[in-house]
Amino acid sequence: MYDKMSKIVAAIIIAAVIVGSIPVIMAAPPTPPAIWPTPENLFFDTAHNSVGDKFNVTISISTTGVSYVWQVKVTFNPAHIHAVRADYTGTGKSLFFTGHGSIPVTPTIDNTAGFVVHGESLVGADSVPATADSTLFWVEFEIVAAPPATDTLTSQIAVDPDPGNTFILDPDLNTVSGVSFGSAAYNFSPPPPVRDLAVTDLSLSNAAPKQGLDNVTITIVVFNNGTTAESFPVEIDLDASVIGTLQVDSLAAGDTQTLTLEWNTTDASIGKHTITAKAALLPGDTDPANNEKSKEIRIMSTTGPSTDLNGDGIVDMQDIAVVALAFGAAEGDSRYDATADIKPDGVINLFDVALTAKDFWKQ
Repeated sequence: MYDKMSKIVAAIIIAAVIVGSIPVIMAAPPTPPAIWPTPENLFFDTAHNSVGDKFNVTISISTTGVSYVWQVKVTFNPAHIHAVRADYTGTGKSLFFTGHGSIPVTPTIDNTAGFVVHGESLVGADSVPATADSTLFWVEFEIVAAPPATDTLTSQIAVDPDPGNTFILDPDLNTVSGVSFGSAAYNFSPPPPVRDLAVTDLSLSNAAPKQGLDNVTITIVVFNNGTTAESFPVEIDLDASVIGTLQVDSLAAGDTQTLTLEWNTTDASIGKHTITAKAALLPGDTDPANNEKSKEIRIMSTTGPSTDLNGDGIVDMQDIAVVALAFGAAEGDSRYDATADIKPDGVINLFDVALTAKDFWKQ
């Protein structure tokens, strides 16, 4: 029993953290005199809880004068939860009446109407002085209904304010006036949505375009790895500068979408750059690291030959060094440099070395 209850208490805490759409508010106790349930907020979700799980609610009390009798009726929604059992918080009596002789009763539980009634009386000429915070009894509830797939079951576990059902009597058997009554919010929800956007592919139609002469088609594939549809922008950067933004609307969970941007290279400086595609980082994204991909691009001079790999207008040992550094690397390898793949076959080999060496000192 206690192991099971410990698991449920832990699940309440976990669910409260995960379900970000439902705020966790630990309400202050009502102004004395008062009777109220604790905890004031109960959070469950179907990722951690199921029909048949049980949890406890304790009825607390605070008073400003002497007390002799108490009776409390607690109401709940029987379509959501049932009361399994109830008992005093002390041994055979409430902690409120600890140290005093009392007359116990057996609590009444009604899972059709949805209520529990419990009470207790002192014996003889006795009274309990004003008490800042004590407890009367606990109720064990069982979850009897699961929430719909997209909705939350919400109801109240409340102390009935009807003075005929809930009251405190003083030693003269007069009803204590001004008693305030509290309630607890019960929430059982589907698991919160998982949010995870990913850029799964980035490709360039030309990794060595001539400045201003060659446009580059940038192709991006985005994937919604979450559990809910998402709308988001995708930013395309050249180094630290934004060169375009594409919008994705209502991408369903598990779906991919291919985006393209036609980029004019006129404003790009000659030399090596990095193009990065970034899917927007949404609140709660579970894997921010997969939101972007990058590719290297080399902007070429308009006057030099295609083997002028650094774009400075002449083929020299700097260009041959680019091929030499990538020699033997295939597309996908960390050393692969698309600009050194002069014969574009996906591998840097002797063909590329020979073509670059053949153009040595060409302008």
